[in-house]
This record gives sequence, C-alpha cells and structure tokens, in this order.
Amino acid sequence: MKFRSCATYSLALTTIVGGVLLQWILLSGNNPFSMLASLLPNNQHAPARVAGMAISPPATHLWHPGFEAGIIFPRPGQTAYGIEDPTWQTGLRDIHEQTGARWIQITVELFQPSLNSTQVTASTQTATPQAIREGIRAAHQNNYLVFVSPHLIIDGKEHRAGQLHYTNQQQLNTWFSSYWQALRPYIVAAQEEHAEQFSLGTELTGLEHVPVGHWNQLITQAHALFHGKLTYSMHWTYQTSKLPGWMRHPFLNEIGIAAYYPLATAQQQLSDSGLNELWQQKAGLPLDAIATQLKKPVLISAIGYRDRADALLHPEQSTTNAPINEGLQAEALNAALSYCASDPHIAGIFVWGWSVPHFQPNRRLAAPVIKHWYSAINS
Repeated sequence: MKFRSCATYSLALTTIVGGVLLQWILLSGNNPFSMLASLLPNNQHAPARVAGMAISPPATHLWHPGFEAGIIFPRPGQTAYGIEDPTWQTGLRDIHEQTGARWIQITVELFQPSLNSTQVTASTQTATPQAIREGIRAAHQNNYLVFVSPHLIIDGKEHRAGQLHYTNQQQLNTWFSSYWQALRPYIVAAQEEHAEQFSLGTELTGLEHVPVGHWNQLITQAHALFHGKLTYSMHWTYQTSKLPGWMRHPFLNEIGIAAYYPLATAQQQLSDSGLNELWQQKAGLPLDAIATQLKKPVLISAIGYRDRADALLHPEQSTTNAPINEGLQAEALNAALSYCASDPHIAGIFVWGWSVPHFQPNRRLAAPVIKHWYSAINS
C-alpha cells in the first residue's frame, strides 16, 4: 500500500513537471534545459577568461586526429639537447606545465660559409648527432613526440639560406651532395631514437625550383633511412600557383610552412573577432589553398609573435623598438590557434620559440592561451 502511494505521488509529480516544461516551450519557444545548463558551473559555452581575455571555447571537445600541438625550443652549441644541457631538461618540464604541448621541435643548425659556397657542414653551434640522440630520448621520457628540423645558417647576419642560388648543374650537384652528407647523421640519429618526424630543409626558397631530380633523390635517400614522417618547411611568401612538383612526392607526408604572415600594415587595436577574421584572411585561407593544391595537409612548422605593440607587423623580425605588449602577442596566437584547431587542412602548429627573446611565451600571457587550445584539441 505504501509502495503504491509513493508511485502515485511520483507519477503526479512527473506529470506536473512535464506539463510545466511543455507550457514553457510552447509559450516561450526556449529550451528550459538550455537555460538550466547555462546556470551550471563549468558551462562549456560560457567564455573562458584566459590571460585576461574572454575566449569562447569550442562547443564540443575538438577531435583533430594526429594534430601536432607543438613548441619549438632551440638550443645552441655542440652539447645542446644532450645530458650536459640541463636547460633542455628543465625546459621540457616547464613547457608541458605551462602550455600542455604534446610535440617538441628540436632544431639543428647546419652551417655554410657563404652564399657562393657549395659546402654544408656542422659548426661550433651545431649539436652533435649524439647530443640529438640524448635530446630525443629525454623528450620521449617526458612524453613528447619529437620533430627534428634542420636550419641552414649562412655566415654573416645579412644572408639567409633562402638566398642560395646556383647557376649551373655542377654547383647544384655539389651542393645537394654536401647537404645530404651533413644531414645524414641527424637522420640516422632520429631514426635510432624513433623520432616521429623529420624535416628535409627549412626555407631554402632559392633552391626549391631547381630540377626536381635533386629533391626527389634527397627525399628517397631520407625515406630509406627514416621511417617516421617526412616534411619540408617553406617560407610564407610562396606562390600557390608555382609550387614545385617534388612537394607532391608521396614520401612527403606534409608540407611545412613558417607562417609569419604580416597581419597588419600599421600598429592598430583590433577586437578579438576582428583579429580572428584578419588571421583567417591573411593566413588561414592561403594555408588552405596550398593544402588543396598539393592534395596533402600543411603543417605550421613555425609561428610566433613578438611581445610588443608591433606584433602584427613583419612577425618574423626579431628586433623592434616598440613598447612591450604581452596582450597583443597572446591575442595573435589565440587567433592562429582557434583557426588551426578545427581546420582539417592543418596537421599541426609549432609555436616559436621557447626562451627566445621577444617571442618567448614562457610565463607570459601567451602561455595559458596556448594551453587553453592544446587542451581542447583531442588528437
């Protein structure tokens, strides 16, 4: 009898509540459950306060398989990244704590004495293959996936590797042979320590349109030694209509881009939505265009913004006299990450550069912004 009374009361209560909810829907057109959800703590639709900014998180946890949520942590010197480099060990822990990055990029600085030279070697600032092995091992022990990326340094600050250009076949043969001999020990080291990704070059703009046989041979040689993902990183000033055929090589899993697209022509204050739209137009759409053209994903192999008021102007420049503005640096990275997080054309993003003056996100407003997005992306 007591059980029947309880059941009767429960049925009556359910009927009353259902009637109230139905009346609410008919009269207001609103979903009462949505209103209830908005009152609950940790509502995922409410803007999050990150680095002092109101950032709207994604409506759901973002599913972006294989997304490379990375940080670049460059270290100079022959023992860089190795067991004799305590800064590397400490940095790996700090990067995880402050940004939630799952990938780490190790840069290797190769050297060429002049633009006229055809000889590529290591220098006193180049980490040894053994140090690279130790660095990869330490990164893996700290649960990172590893991307090894060589950068060619031309002697003299006024010169860049992108300016390299040779006028005859003999010079090209000599340069590519020398480059391969310098690169090979690092590919072997990366394979022996099971690094996940290796770049065959960075912003060698003047050599990208030489006869494709040179690049195809380099790609084939690297593929024979390295069983992880291969990529190449181009400069942001590429022309989509003139992409070289070797970039479609099936052994290249992705094409990297150093995405230092200028977002403005003068110092200006933009709203979050205005900066997001600007990043989409200036950077996002060009990135999508190259992925479509090559029929493979693109990787933002490097991106960074200075912690200064001119962060949106010529982002790749390392020096500036503009006043400090950490907020603008954070807002620019937020615009980039919010676009890349849900773009299927973009395989990942590596933020430059940990402990690099002006660009460093270390303990700055940019760090929690990076962590906000890296935590939201389920790869």
